[in-house]
Amino acid sequence: MKSKYSRFLFLFTAVLAMLLLISCGGSETEEPAAVATDEPAAPTAEPVIDEATGETVKVGLSFSDFATERWKNEEVLMRGLLEAKGYEVLSQEANHDVKLQIDQIDNMVSQGVAGLIIIAEDGDALATAVDNAAAAGVKVLAYDRLIKSPNIAAYLSFNNVEVGRQQGLGVMNALDIENWDVAANGPARVVKLGGSPTDNNAILFRQGQDEIVDPYVEAGKIEIVADQWVDNWDAANALKIMENILVAAGNDIDAVVASNDGTALGALQAMKAQGLAGSVPISGQDATADGVNSIVKGELTVSILKDIRDLSPLAVDMMDQLIKGEAVDGLQSYTMAELTNDPTQEGEVDCFFLPVQQVNAENAYDLVVASEFQSYDDVYRDIPEGDRPARPGEESDAPAEETMDEPMKVGLSFSDFATERWKNEEVLMRGLLEDLGYEVLSQEANHDVKLQIDQIDNMVSQGVAGLIIIAEDGDALSTAVDNAAAAGVKVLSYDRLIKSPNIAAYLSFNNVEVGRQQALGVMEALDIENWDVAANGPARVVKLGGSPTDNNAILFRQGQDEIVDPYVEAGKIEIVADQWVDNWDAANALKIMENILVAAGNDIDAVVASNDGTALGALQAMKAQGLAGSVPISGQDATADGVNSIVKGELTVSILKDIRDLSPLAVNMMDQLIKGEAVDGLQSYTMAELTNDPSQEGEVECFFLPVQQVNAENAYDLVVVSEFQSYDDVYRDIPEGDRPERP
Repeated sequence: MKSKYSRFLFLFTAVLAMLLLISCGGSETEEPAAVATDEPAAPTAEPVIDEATGETVKVGLSFSDFATERWKNEEVLMRGLLEAKGYEVLSQEANHDVKLQIDQIDNMVSQGVAGLIIIAEDGDALATAVDNAAAAGVKVLAYDRLIKSPNIAAYLSFNNVEVGRQQGLGVMNALDIENWDVAANGPARVVKLGGSPTDNNAILFRQGQDEIVDPYVEAGKIEIVADQWVDNWDAANALKIMENILVAAGNDIDAVVASNDGTALGALQAMKAQGLAGSVPISGQDATADGVNSIVKGELTVSILKDIRDLSPLAVDMMDQLIKGEAVDGLQSYTMAELTNDPTQEGEVDCFFLPVQQVNAENAYDLVVASEFQSYDDVYRDIPEGDRPARPGEESDAPAEETMDEPMKVGLSFSDFATERWKNEEVLMRGLLEDLGYEVLSQEANHDVKLQIDQIDNMVSQGVAGLIIIAEDGDALSTAVDNAAAAGVKVLSYDRLIKSPNIAAYLSFNNVEVGRQQALGVMEALDIENWDVAANGPARVVKLGGSPTDNNAILFRQGQDEIVDPYVEAGKIEIVADQWVDNWDAANALKIMENILVAAGNDIDAVVASNDGTALGALQAMKAQGLAGSVPISGQDATADGVNSIVKGELTVSILKDIRDLSPLAVNMMDQLIKGEAVDGLQSYTMAELTNDPSQEGEVECFFLPVQQVNAENAYDLVVVSEFQSYDDVYRDIPEGDRPERP
């Protein structure tokens, strides 16, 4: 079932084509969850012209991250709506890097934006940048997260104190706290799990939670056994925190007040392992598909619905009015002290707050599913058919014969959406499959292997004819894939190999060649052929691999070693560190590189890193030691941030894997496999060849796309002129005079 958000974004084919790096001959694509409006389908409005310069007025979008799934969705929507009003849009994402977000904001101001919509990574740290922007006449709208500056033009969000109240009320109601027998049971033992402490919303959620919980603490009915905050709202961190809390408490907890669905679901993993899920009430927020699914399964107790379908269109309308000097209806003035729960804060801000609603087992269907905030299939995905309510608009006792003509189902199983490209490709594949008439079931496992296995098993139980899988762990998923194949399901292993000869096909890039090109780029920059060992000693090289559970990372390393090892054997290179980065996590790569530099006394000559994210994480550590730009380092994926780093002289090479070709090819292959048609271009490889592991048995049909090395000389032509990345994203913080002309 398509949501209102999907149908709205369906109109923005051109916008999505640009942002998702796709050219599909006019095929339409979709994005989950937005709101229908009367805006035109594409930016057909007359440009808004700056009378002083004669140029189109620019609006900047500054996002803290795209690891939080909703932000990418809202970026797509806001960009489309702004362009439909005639604005030129500059858009940046800071990957949880506060310094980077400040630099991006400063750069957009220098490029002459008239307005900025900012989702702040740190509302304190961004205040000076926002003050500077406001002083330059830029209208700044703090979007969903407060920036602690009275110079913002407006603050648009939800009633975040009420979010916390509803979380506290939901948990207290489930705990039946009014009837809690302290004499028999002692005080109820409650865990408080806050969000990111740099996000002012988390502070306001806590204020609302405490308004509900504190009176029971004071009355002796509740004891707070743990009170912790979760940096970056990270579910994996919440899992670890809850594991430690349960160990310290001997599993003796009665309730958890958690601040969003991601952290709650992370905590629930630890609680499940101890048999506590479903018996210990726990709150969340955002009414995500995973959160509401957990509610209807009886695990998560409540989530809070903040209907973000209303937020982006309202932000765009407000920004348009602010830039044009028009009155914005509904604004109310609040003191900064009220907004931050900090009496030392000064000044006032005009605000617009949208209402929130508590979602629980009793109202989840009506509030979330019937309203199309989340789809029926996503919410009830692993609920047996007989235990599900009727689909909205259908009678529960409809005869089975009426369902005979239902479309065939295809499942999409993603390891995570923290890797930015996966959400983009999910949107594209979903739209292309639906264009072909398939019903699409889509799941994301948030780096949880067990969850991905469960999701695959469930989609098989729901009768999918095919599965496109981006594996979190190619070894661990093999049994689930074997079971799916035994049930007649065609499994396409997408970009990451699943180590089962029962997959119908494997579609990826030439990943050994990726590694070769990474190493070749670094060796050339190092001028290794002319390296003077007598004068300098062997070149000191760091090898930084990707996630060890991703078979691609093994193949990248195979290609890297083909280039590097001969120099090691010849005594020209010394490997001073060889480490792998779990989950391809940039923050982890930063820490690893910091430790390597300390151990090596900063004495390194080159880094062979396996993708842009880990390379850019490592570069943060190298920048701090003055090594960025002088020590060659490789990446991969030709991301906007990666190529921007190349043109600034920091990252040496990235590898272009043109993913614009991958999703359409996967959809066409899946369609052919399901229909029993021949798939052109498949070649058979042994599993031993594909894994670089001679113990692996069997053969797999494969299709490998070519790759290209991107460096400072060819980045413009390969990446910008080809529109793989936009000119503004690649040259975003390069002075105008130092940029090449726009294509």
